Amino acid sequence: YEYELEAVGDYVFKRHNSQGEAYFSLIAAGDNAHYPHYHASQSQLEDGDLVLWDWAPDYKYYTSDVTRMFPANGTFNDEQRELYTIYLRLYRALMTSIRPYATPAEIVADAVEKMEAIVDSYQFTNSKIRAAADSFVEMYRSGSGQQRLGHWVGMEVHDVDVPFDVMQPGMVFTIEPALRIPEDKVYIRCEDVILITETGYENLSEFVPIEIEDIEQLMAEEGFAELLRKQRSTT
Repeated sequence: YEYELEAVGDYVFKRHNSQGEAYFSLIAAGDNAHYPHYHASQSQLEDGDLVLWDWAPDYKYYTSDVTRMFPANGTFNDEQRELYTIYLRLYRALMTSIRPYATPAEIVADAVEKMEAIVDSYQFTNSKIRAAADSFVEMYRSGSGQQRLGHWVGMEVHDVDVPFDVMQPGMVFTIEPALRIPEDKVYIRCEDVILITETGYENLSEFVPIEIEDIEQLMAEEGFAELLRKQRSTT
């Protein structure tokens, strides 16, 4: 169940001396990921579900905010793989455009050029996924994200917003754009904590697996595989 995943996360946070959670857990399986800030945690994971995990600890008075998605059964199916792959390429286009002493609008403009090229060259097999990718790019092209790239992170998970013109070294914020197919309740989103440096940026949550191959490899390890086998034997 979603609440069982929440219990594991709570244990890991406190096992490593966290003061607790940075915010309510957002652990959503299947269609539940479609609902903003879902935190009921009452649904059972089903074979074929994608699971959204948006939860992080409060450690030594500083918060973090990280999101990942993974397949409940350990393997992305073909449609999930296509969705997640195009999403991650667009997500990385935004991330790799981040730099100091640039305005958010300049960063977004650079990212949109990369995104347009990615969509044009991607081999889509599903027209809905193509439409979702186009909508994702349009969200940035039309102005969303041009005033800021995400929300600040610090003493609070949505820390105080302050006026600024350009990205300055020392700024810490998240990026968390979502790719949606609303009519099918499909929602794909990752989130990382970004620190602006003098020469570019540092992804403070880069150590958390995000690539399909890394996620599947992690879930195939002995401990994960045994849990999956036990789950399948009881359902």
